[in-house]
Amino acid sequence: MELTLPDEPVSLAPGVPTRVPVQLRNPYAQPLDLRVYLARGRAAGWATVDPPGVHLGPGETAEVSVIMQTPPEQPPSSSLVPFTVHAEEAGTGEPAGFATALLKVALPVPVTGTLVAKDGPSHEYDLRLANDTRVQAPLRITAELDPPSGSVTVEPNAVLLEPGRAAVVAVNAKPRRPFSGSPRSFAVVVKVSDAYDAERAPYLTQVATGTRKSRVPTTVLFVTAIVLAVGASAAILLTGDHNFLPFGKKKSQATATTAPAKVTVGTPYAMVDVFPHNGKDGGKGAADAALTKLQAAGMPVRLVDSLASDTLDDGPDGLWVLLQDGFGSAQAAENYCAQWRTVAPKCKVTP
Repeated sequence: MELTLPDEPVSLAPGVPTRVPVQLRNPYAQPLDLRVYLARGRAAGWATVDPPGVHLGPGETAEVSVIMQTPPEQPPSSSLVPFTVHAEEAGTGEPAGFATALLKVALPVPVTGTLVAKDGPSHEYDLRLANDTRVQAPLRITAELDPPSGSVTVEPNAVLLEPGRAAVVAVNAKPRRPFSGSPRSFAVVVKVSDAYDAERAPYLTQVATGTRKSRVPTTVLFVTAIVLAVGASAAILLTGDHNFLPFGKKKSQATATTAPAKVTVGTPYAMVDVFPHNGKDGGKGAADAALTKLQAAGMPVRLVDSLASDTLDDGPDGLWVLLQDGFGSAQAAENYCAQWRTVAPKCKVTP
């Protein structure tokens, strides 16, 4: 017989009934009639099982409740108390299974509340609190913005709420206003906690949402962009000069920067391989890879951009040329190609 209880400790408030679910499963091939009860102990005097008996067919699952209620005068405690739920066969009294969990007696939550927006355009709210218990509730109230852009204040930020009494806390949010674009959403998160126990989880969390308009609407930016574009077009038509635009200057500067430096290629020279200026990198990557491979084999060779040389035939778009020059004669260049033919089969002499 399989019994399952909650993994987290059960929290009981003095005098307040709390329902604890118990899952039962019959893994056997025959039906079972069971009686469910709590083992002797402190918790057994606070507990009632509902229903106390259950019938389970083969493979069936059912749920019963253990209803726990401590005496109203039971003092709260952070200590964990174990309790064990047993199941036995109703006809024979034979044990069928058990499960154990933990409980603690905690203070009841002494406050309820709601966050209500005030009338008007500003982001102001009333946090309305009430204490429906029989004990005092010393409270600390905090608030924050999500996203954390701007400020938010609460007044007062601490309240001693007597039993049966109510109070109103003013919450004033000032989310930062975006400069441009669409209105931005924000949330005001207000938490009510025990004023003397910073470790305890908040009694209450309330959230309000809103929007904040930008300083410059999107339509204004759009119109401004159109006016600038029309003005630029008119200036181009009147002056014929495209370089007054920032992007025009940058383009010309980039062109000047990337212009290849002039190189000299002596004749005769041995042309080892060529790579056209195409692709995203203008063919430079393939040319560099070939250069590295040949140099690793020990072959003396260099890479030249045909656009930077008056000697090389560069074609319409230019070439990356792997070559070697500085030979005293065409025969010396021929000997060079013959020597490195195995690693550079395309090598040929250009007079």
